[in-house]
Amino acid sequence: MDFLHWYIASLQSLVPGALRRPAGQDAAMTVTAAAGAPPEAAEITQEGRGGARALGRLGQMRRSAVIRPVVLRLRGAGALIRRVTLPAAARRDLAAALAFEIDRLTPFTADEVLVTHEILARDNAQGLLHVRLAVLPRAWIADLLAALDEAGFAAVRIEAAGAEGEAVFALPGARRQSRVPPALALLAAGLAALCLAIPPARQALALHRLDAACAALAPRLRLAEALRARLAAEDRFRAALGAEAAREGDTLLMLAALTRALPDRSYLTDLSLRDRVATLDGESPNAAGLVARLAADPHFADPAFAAPVTRSLNGGGDVFSIRVRLRDDEAG
Repeated sequence: MDFLHWYIASLQSLVPGALRRPAGQDAAMTVTAAAGAPPEAAEITQEGRGGARALGRLGQMRRSAVIRPVVLRLRGAGALIRRVTLPAAARRDLAAALAFEIDRLTPFTADEVLVTHEILARDNAQGLLHVRLAVLPRAWIADLLAALDEAGFAAVRIEAAGAEGEAVFALPGARRQSRVPPALALLAAGLAALCLAIPPARQALALHRLDAACAALAPRLRLAEALRARLAAEDRFRAALGAEAAREGDTLLMLAALTRALPDRSYLTDLSLRDRVATLDGESPNAAGLVARLAADPHFADPAFAAPVTRSLNGGGDVFSIRVRLRDDEAG
């Protein structure tokens, strides 16, 4: 969401301030004109957080490239305000009924005045409608509106006082006026398009750099994966050897112990190990003494002949087959 907010704010920052103002927002500038005074003497103030700030007189303002909306406040040039009573049925076409009243009550036609009205009360019992009608002749403010237009201002509403209070005349058409030069509009559009294109371009560039970095690291990654697989295989192999050694006993330690236990001129012709029980086949000058030596060795237990002892063919010794158990603690 932070990226979305930044993206929208970036787009808005490229749009001119006058174009960013939401439609229907009241103008922050006020033009105050006195009756009988020249339009150039009208005073302009700017509303802000610290209150109203004087900007100068209308004749001193430089023309702006964009129409600036203002509120026109009239002093002394009062509006014609009357309370009129109409039939309740006139509400269906109140504009026509008020135009008739304007023709009847003033020397102006409805096209020659600005009109605003307020329904004060409805008398349903007598079928009457009480309306507060306010009119402001356009001729009274024509020069002032022309001067505002010349200075780059447009009145969005007019505030004028009368005998029956104050009236506010809205000028909705002025809100839609704009004098944005084509070059400025094209520049704003170009900047907006550029702002739209920058984030995707930056993202594409970042992705390209990331892909290049990944490609550069790919050989090292493959080597690391191969080493990791090799280390894992070695770990599994060592674990298997450890498990087998725990089950069968340490073969190297057993061979070393047998080498010490065998007397001179004794040798083995076959050796097997299963479930920590070793079967020794060989020839020795004294097979019985070999059993005694194995029984005395702390690495072995329960030595016994697995088959009868026979004499060798050359008569030089006993042919034996001895079965002996490896002690459980011989691996330590």
